[in-house]
Amino acid sequence: MVTPNSTRARACPRCGATLAWDATHCGLCGQPQPAPDEGPDDWLGRVIDHKYELISTLGVGGMGMVFRARRVLVGDEIALKILFPRFLDSPLQRRLFEDEARAAARLDHPNVVTVFDTSISGSAEVAYIAMELLTGSTLKALLKAEAPMPPAAVLPIMIQICDGLAAAHAARVIHRDLKPDNVFLEALPNGGTRVKLVDFGISAMLDAEPRDEQRRLLGTLRYMAPEQARKEPVDARADLYALGVVLYESLTRKRATGKTISAVLNDPVVPPNTFLDEAHRLPPPLEALLMALLAKAPAERPATALEVRAMLLSLQADLAWGEAETEEVTAVPASSDAPQTVAARRPSQRAFIAVLAVAAVAGALAMLLFAQ
Repeated sequence: MVTPNSTRARACPRCGATLAWDATHCGLCGQPQPAPDEGPDDWLGRVIDHKYELISTLGVGGMGMVFRARRVLVGDEIALKILFPRFLDSPLQRRLFEDEARAAARLDHPNVVTVFDTSISGSAEVAYIAMELLTGSTLKALLKAEAPMPPAAVLPIMIQICDGLAAAHAARVIHRDLKPDNVFLEALPNGGTRVKLVDFGISAMLDAEPRDEQRRLLGTLRYMAPEQARKEPVDARADLYALGVVLYESLTRKRATGKTISAVLNDPVVPPNTFLDEAHRLPPPLEALLMALLAKAPAERPATALEVRAMLLSLQADLAWGEAETEEVTAVPASSDAPQTVAARRPSQRAFIAVLAVAAVAGALAMLLFAQ
Protein backbone atom coordinates (compact mmCIF):
# COMPACT_ATOMS: atom_id res chain seq x y z
CA MET A 1 0.00 0.00 0.00
CA VAL A 2 1.32 3.45 -0.89
CA THR A 3 1.15 6.01 1.87
CA PRO A 4 -0.70 9.22 0.90
CA ASN A 5 1.56 12.18 0.06
CA SER A 6 0.26 14.13 3.05
CA THR A 7 1.70 11.60 5.51
CA ARG A 8 4.91 10.64 3.71
CA ALA A 9 8.26 12.11 4.63
CA ARG A 10 11.24 13.24 2.61
CA ALA A 11 14.71 14.57 3.35
CA CYS A 12 16.08 18.07 2.88
CA PRO A 13 18.65 17.99 0.04
CA ARG A 14 20.82 20.47 1.93
CA CYS A 15 21.00 19.14 5.50
CA GLY A 16 19.22 15.77 5.35
CA ALA A 17 16.55 16.69 7.92
CA THR A 18 13.27 14.74 7.70
CA LEU A 19 10.44 16.89 6.32
CA ALA A 20 6.78 16.49 5.48
CA TRP A 21 6.24 15.41 1.89
CA ASP A 22 4.70 18.77 0.92
CA ALA A 23 7.04 21.03 2.96
CA THR A 24 8.08 24.22 1.14
CA HIS A 25 11.05 25.01 3.44
CA CYS A 26 13.32 23.03 5.75
CA GLY A 27 12.51 23.74 9.39
CA LEU A 28 16.15 23.05 10.39
CA CYS A 29 18.24 24.96 7.85
CA GLY A 30 15.60 27.09 6.10
CA GLN A 31 16.43 25.73 2.63
CA PRO A 32 13.54 26.17 0.14
CA GLN A 33 12.31 22.77 -0.99
CA PRO A 34 11.65 21.68 -4.55
CA ALA A 35 8.25 20.36 -5.52
CA PRO A 36 7.70 16.72 -4.49
CA ASP A 37 8.53 14.00 -6.96
CA GLU A 38 5.98 11.79 -8.61
CA GLY A 39 4.45 9.27 -6.24
CA PRO A 40 5.43 5.58 -6.38
CA ASP A 41 2.24 4.66 -8.26
CA ASP A 42 3.36 6.88 -11.14
CA TRP A 43 6.49 4.77 -11.53
CA LEU A 44 4.82 1.37 -11.79
CA GLY A 45 5.21 -0.27 -15.17
CA ARG A 46 8.32 1.67 -16.12
CA VAL A 47 11.48 -0.11 -17.23
CA ILE A 48 14.57 1.37 -15.58
CA ASP A 49 17.85 1.42 -17.53
CA HIS A 50 16.38 -1.11 -20.00
CA LYS A 51 16.84 -3.73 -17.26
CA TYR A 52 14.25 -3.53 -14.48
CA GLU A 53 10.47 -3.41 -14.83
CA LEU A 54 8.80 -1.92 -11.75
CA ILE A 55 5.98 -4.18 -10.54
CA SER A 56 4.88 -2.94 -7.12
CA THR A 57 5.93 -0.66 -4.26
CA LEU A 58 7.74 -2.18 -1.28
CA GLY A 59 8.40 1.00 0.67
CA VAL A 60 8.91 4.77 0.60
CA GLY A 61 11.49 6.64 2.69
CA GLY A 62 13.02 10.06 3.05
CA MET A 63 15.52 9.59 0.23
CA GLY A 64 13.75 7.30 -2.17
CA MET A 65 11.45 4.42 -3.00
CA VAL A 66 11.89 0.65 -3.06
CA PHE A 67 10.09 -1.42 -5.69
CA ARG A 68 9.60 -5.05 -6.50
CA ALA A 69 11.06 -5.29 -10.00
CA ARG A 70 11.48 -7.92 -12.69
CA ARG A 71 14.80 -8.34 -14.44
CA VAL A 72 13.85 -8.07 -18.09
CA LEU A 73 16.57 -10.36 -19.46
CA VAL A 74 16.46 -12.99 -16.69
CA GLY A 75 12.81 -12.92 -15.64
CA ASP A 76 13.40 -13.21 -11.91
CA GLU A 77 12.42 -10.58 -9.33
CA ILE A 78 14.63 -8.28 -7.28
CA ALA A 79 14.23 -5.21 -5.06
CA LEU A 80 15.13 -1.89 -6.71
CA LYS A 81 15.83 1.17 -4.59
CA ILE A 82 15.46 4.44 -6.51
CA LEU A 83 16.70 7.83 -5.33
CA PHE A 84 14.13 10.59 -5.66
CA PRO A 85 15.11 12.43 -8.88
CA ARG A 86 15.28 15.81 -7.12
CA PHE A 87 18.26 14.52 -5.13
CA LEU A 88 20.36 13.99 -8.25
CA ASP A 89 21.28 17.68 -7.97
CA SER A 90 22.12 17.45 -4.25
CA PRO A 91 25.83 16.68 -3.61
CA LEU A 92 25.04 15.42 -0.10
CA GLN A 93 22.24 13.06 -1.12
CA ARG A 94 24.21 11.77 -4.12
CA ARG A 95 27.15 10.96 -1.84
CA LEU A 96 24.88 9.20 0.64
CA PHE A 97 23.38 7.08 -2.13
CA GLU A 98 26.76 6.36 -3.70
CA ASP A 99 28.20 5.36 -0.34
CA GLU A 100 25.26 3.06 0.36
CA ALA A 101 25.86 1.30 -2.95
CA ARG A 102 29.60 1.02 -2.35
CA ALA A 103 29.23 -0.14 1.23
CA ALA A 104 26.67 -2.82 0.45
CA ALA A 105 28.49 -3.98 -2.68
CA ARG A 106 31.76 -4.57 -0.81
CA LEU A 107 29.99 -6.82 1.72
CA ASP A 108 29.37 -10.48 0.96
CA HIS A 109 27.79 -12.16 3.95
CA PRO A 110 24.57 -14.13 4.61
CA ASN A 111 23.49 -11.57 7.22
CA VAL A 112 23.88 -8.53 4.94
CA VAL A 113 21.55 -7.79 2.02
CA THR A 114 23.15 -8.65 -1.32
CA VAL A 115 23.56 -5.90 -3.94
CA PHE A 116 23.60 -6.98 -7.59
CA ASP A 117 23.85 -3.75 -9.54
CA THR A 118 23.89 0.02 -9.10
CA SER A 119 23.90 3.19 -11.17
CA ILE A 120 23.99 6.84 -10.16
CA SER A 121 24.37 8.39 -13.61
CA GLY A 122 24.36 7.55 -17.29
CA SER A 123 21.65 6.51 -19.71
CA ALA A 124 19.21 5.52 -16.96
CA GLU A 125 18.84 9.16 -15.79
CA VAL A 126 17.91 7.73 -12.41
CA ALA A 127 19.99 6.51 -9.48
CA TYR A 128 19.19 2.98 -8.35
CA ILE A 129 20.48 0.04 -6.33
CA ALA A 130 19.38 -3.47 -7.34
CA MET A 131 19.25 -5.88 -4.37
CA GLU A 132 18.03 -9.33 -3.50
CA LEU A 133 14.29 -9.51 -2.87
CA LEU A 134 13.61 -10.63 0.70
CA THR A 135 10.50 -12.31 2.08
CA GLY A 136 9.60 -11.69 5.69
CA SER A 137 9.29 -8.61 7.90
CA THR A 138 11.41 -6.19 9.89
CA LEU A 139 12.47 -6.53 13.49
CA LYS A 140 10.47 -3.36 14.08
CA ALA A 141 7.26 -5.17 13.14
CA LEU A 142 8.15 -8.10 15.39
CA LEU A 143 8.87 -5.89 18.38
CA LYS A 144 5.69 -3.90 17.84
CA ALA A 145 3.72 -7.13 18.07
CA GLU A 146 5.67 -9.12 20.67
CA ALA A 147 8.01 -6.97 22.79
CA PRO A 148 9.00 -7.38 25.52
CA MET A 149 10.38 -10.69 24.33
CA PRO A 150 12.08 -13.39 26.40
CA PRO A 151 15.87 -13.65 26.11
CA ALA A 152 15.61 -17.09 24.50
CA ALA A 153 13.74 -15.50 21.55
CA VAL A 154 15.89 -12.37 21.35
CA LEU A 155 19.42 -13.77 21.57
CA PRO A 156 19.38 -15.73 18.27
CA ILE A 157 18.44 -12.52 16.45
CA MET A 158 21.13 -10.49 18.20
CA ILE A 159 23.77 -13.13 17.44
CA GLN A 160 22.99 -12.90 13.73
CA ILE A 161 23.08 -9.09 13.89
CA CYS A 162 26.56 -9.42 15.38
CA ASP A 163 27.55 -11.69 12.49
CA GLY A 164 26.44 -9.06 9.97
CA LEU A 165 28.12 -6.24 11.88
CA ALA A 166 31.36 -8.21 12.20
CA ALA A 167 31.43 -8.68 8.42
CA ALA A 168 30.79 -4.98 7.86
CA HIS A 169 33.40 -3.90 10.37
CA ALA A 170 35.95 -6.30 8.88
CA ALA A 171 35.34 -4.51 5.56
CA ARG A 172 35.83 -1.20 7.42
CA VAL A 173 32.18 -0.21 7.05
CA ILE A 174 30.26 1.27 9.99
CA HIS A 175 26.48 1.09 9.55
CA ARG A 176 25.71 4.20 11.68
CA ASP A 177 21.94 3.68 11.52
CA LEU A 178 21.35 0.26 13.07
CA LYS A 179 17.74 0.08 14.30
CA PRO A 180 14.84 -2.40 14.15
CA ASP A 181 13.67 -0.88 10.83
CA ASN A 182 17.02 -1.85 9.26
CA VAL A 183 17.06 -5.42 10.57
CA PHE A 184 15.09 -7.63 8.19
CA LEU A 185 13.97 -11.08 9.34
CA GLU A 186 14.02 -13.18 6.20
CA ALA A 187 11.61 -16.13 6.24
CA LEU A 188 13.44 -19.25 5.05
CA PRO A 189 11.77 -22.19 3.25
CA ASN A 190 12.55 -24.51 6.17
CA GLY A 191 10.60 -22.31 8.56
CA GLY A 192 13.67 -20.64 10.03
CA THR A 193 14.62 -16.97 10.09
CA ARG A 194 17.75 -15.29 8.82
CA VAL A 195 18.71 -11.76 9.79
CA LYS A 196 19.64 -9.38 6.99
CA LEU A 197 21.11 -5.96 7.71
CA VAL A 198 19.76 -3.42 5.22
CA ASP A 199 19.97 0.30 4.43
CA PHE A 200 23.61 1.36 4.63
CA GLY A 201 22.50 4.82 3.48
CA ILE A 202 24.62 6.82 5.94
CA SER A 203 27.36 4.27 6.51
CA ALA A 204 30.92 5.41 7.06
CA MET A 205 33.75 3.69 5.24
CA LEU A 206 36.78 4.04 7.46
CA ASP A 207 39.26 3.87 4.60
CA ALA A 208 37.52 6.64 2.64
CA GLU A 209 38.22 10.35 2.74
CA PRO A 210 36.31 12.26 5.46
CA ARG A 211 33.01 13.63 4.21
CA ASP A 212 31.38 16.99 4.77
CA GLU A 213 30.03 18.06 8.16
CA GLN A 214 26.38 17.94 7.04
CA ARG A 215 26.19 14.16 7.25
CA ARG A 216 27.72 13.74 10.69
CA LEU A 217 24.47 13.97 12.63
CA LEU A 218 22.47 11.91 10.15
CA GLY A 219 20.93 8.86 11.71
CA THR A 220 18.15 8.05 14.16
CA LEU A 221 18.65 9.82 17.49
CA ARG A 222 16.94 7.07 19.46
CA TYR A 223 19.69 4.60 18.46
CA MET A 224 22.57 7.05 18.12
CA ALA A 225 25.73 6.61 20.17
CA PRO A 226 26.73 9.65 22.26
CA GLU A 227 29.87 10.25 20.21
CA GLN A 228 27.79 10.23 17.03
CA ALA A 229 25.35 12.71 18.60
CA ARG A 230 28.36 14.94 19.36
CA LYS A 231 29.31 14.77 15.65
CA GLU A 232 32.57 13.06 16.51
CA PRO A 233 34.21 10.39 14.33
CA VAL A 234 32.75 6.96 14.99
CA ASP A 235 34.03 3.40 14.88
CA ALA A 236 32.54 -0.07 15.34
CA ARG A 237 31.57 0.71 18.93
CA ALA A 238 28.91 3.16 17.71
CA ASP A 239 27.14 0.24 16.03
CA LEU A 240 27.50 -1.79 19.23
CA TYR A 241 25.83 0.99 21.20
CA ALA A 242 22.92 0.90 18.73
CA LEU A 243 22.82 -2.88 19.14
CA GLY A 244 22.49 -2.30 22.88
CA VAL A 245 19.53 0.03 22.34
CA VAL A 246 17.83 -2.55 20.12
CA LEU A 247 18.50 -5.28 22.69
CA TYR A 248 17.16 -3.08 25.51
CA GLU A 249 13.93 -2.37 23.62
CA SER A 250 13.53 -6.02 22.65
CA LEU A 251 13.75 -7.18 26.26
CA THR A 252 11.83 -4.35 27.93
CA ARG A 253 9.72 -2.50 25.32
CA LYS A 254 11.17 0.71 26.77
CA ARG A 255 13.53 3.36 25.43
CA ALA A 256 17.10 3.26 26.70
CA THR A 257 17.29 7.09 26.88
CA GLY A 258 15.09 10.14 26.34
CA LYS A 259 14.23 11.75 23.01
CA THR A 260 16.75 14.61 22.91
CA ILE A 261 20.47 14.92 22.19
CA SER A 262 20.96 15.98 25.80
CA ALA A 263 19.24 12.78 26.96
CA VAL A 264 21.44 10.62 24.72
CA LEU A 265 24.54 12.35 26.05
CA ASN A 266 23.64 12.60 29.72
CA ASP A 267 20.68 10.48 30.82
CA PRO A 268 21.74 7.37 32.74
CA VAL A 269 20.38 4.08 31.41
CA VAL A 270 18.15 2.37 33.96
CA PRO A 271 19.15 -1.29 34.53
CA PRO A 272 16.18 -3.42 33.39
CA ASN A 273 16.05 -5.58 36.50
CA THR A 274 15.20 -2.52 38.59
CA PHE A 275 11.77 -2.27 36.93
CA LEU A 276 11.05 -5.69 35.40
CA ASP A 277 8.80 -7.94 37.46
CA GLU A 278 10.33 -11.05 38.98
CA ALA A 279 9.04 -13.38 36.27
CA HIS A 280 10.72 -11.35 33.51
CA ARG A 281 14.00 -10.34 35.13
CA LEU A 282 17.11 -10.89 33.04
CA PRO A 283 19.97 -13.18 33.95
CA PRO A 284 22.57 -10.93 35.64
CA PRO A 285 25.25 -11.62 32.97
CA LEU A 286 22.81 -10.54 30.23
CA GLU A 287 21.94 -7.34 32.08
CA ALA A 288 25.65 -6.66 32.61
CA LEU A 289 26.38 -7.08 28.88
CA LEU A 290 23.44 -4.86 28.00
CA MET A 291 24.63 -2.07 30.30
CA ALA A 292 28.18 -2.38 28.91
CA LEU A 293 26.89 -1.94 25.36
CA LEU A 294 25.05 1.21 26.46
CA ALA A 295 28.04 2.81 28.17
CA LYS A 296 28.34 6.51 27.27
CA ALA A 297 32.10 6.22 26.67
CA PRO A 298 33.13 4.01 23.73
CA ALA A 299 36.13 2.70 25.69
CA GLU A 300 33.77 1.17 28.26
CA ARG A 301 31.87 -0.88 25.68
CA PRO A 302 32.91 -4.24 24.23
CA ALA A 303 35.47 -3.66 21.50
CA THR A 304 34.11 -5.79 18.66
CA ALA A 305 30.95 -7.42 17.38
CA LEU A 306 32.71 -10.79 17.57
CA GLU A 307 33.34 -10.24 21.28
CA VAL A 308 29.65 -9.47 21.83
CA ARG A 309 28.68 -12.47 19.72
CA ALA A 310 30.77 -14.78 21.89
CA MET A 311 29.11 -13.42 25.03
CA LEU A 312 25.65 -13.85 23.55
CA LEU A 313 26.41 -17.43 22.51
CA SER A 314 27.55 -18.22 26.03
CA LEU A 315 24.38 -16.67 27.47
CA GLN A 316 22.27 -18.60 24.97
CA ALA A 317 23.94 -21.86 26.01
CA ASP A 318 23.34 -21.07 29.67
CA LEU A 319 19.67 -20.33 28.99
CA ALA A 320 19.24 -23.59 27.07
CA TRP A 321 21.02 -25.50 29.83
CA GLY A 322 18.86 -23.88 32.49
CA GLU A 323 15.65 -24.74 30.64
CA ALA A 324 16.72 -28.33 30.08
CA GLU A 325 17.78 -28.69 33.72
CA THR A 326 14.45 -27.34 34.96
CA GLU A 327 12.45 -29.63 32.68
CA GLU A 328 14.39 -32.75 33.63
CA VAL A 329 14.50 -32.04 37.36
CA THR A 330 10.79 -31.26 37.61
CA ALA A 331 10.01 -34.40 35.64
CA VAL A 332 11.18 -36.47 38.64
CA PRO A 333 8.74 -36.36 41.61
CA ALA A 334 10.34 -35.17 44.86
CA SER A 335 9.40 -38.41 46.61
CA SER A 336 10.60 -40.65 43.82
CA ASP A 337 13.40 -43.12 44.42
CA ALA A 338 14.29 -43.11 40.73
CA PRO A 339 17.88 -42.18 39.83
CA GLN A 340 18.57 -38.49 39.16
CA THR A 341 18.62 -37.34 35.57
CA VAL A 342 21.85 -36.25 33.94
CA ALA A 343 20.75 -32.61 34.17
CA ALA A 344 20.05 -32.95 37.87
CA ARG A 345 23.44 -34.55 38.52
CA ARG A 346 25.55 -32.13 36.55
CA PRO A 347 25.85 -29.33 39.14
CA SER A 348 27.17 -31.84 41.68
CA GLN A 349 29.58 -33.15 39.07
CA ARG A 350 30.83 -29.63 38.52
CA ALA A 351 31.24 -29.17 42.26
CA PHE A 352 33.12 -32.45 42.48
CA ILE A 353 35.45 -31.42 39.67
CA ALA A 354 36.00 -28.08 41.40
CA VAL A 355 36.89 -29.88 44.64
CA LEU A 356 39.35 -32.07 42.77
CA ALA A 357 40.96 -29.02 41.22
CA VAL A 358 41.32 -27.30 44.58
CA ALA A 359 42.74 -30.46 46.09
CA ALA A 360 45.26 -30.78 43.28
CA VAL A 361 46.45 -27.20 43.73
CA ALA A 362 46.68 -27.67 47.49
CA GLY A 363 48.67 -30.85 47.01
CA ALA A 364 51.08 -29.15 44.66
CA LEU A 365 51.63 -26.29 47.10
CA ALA A 366 52.24 -28.78 49.91
CA MET A 367 54.85 -30.60 47.84
CA LEU A 368 56.63 -27.31 47.10
CA LEU A 369 56.68 -26.39 50.79
CA PHE A 370 57.89 -29.86 51.76
CA ALA A 371 60.69 -29.65 49.17
CA GLN A 372 61.86 -26.40 50.75
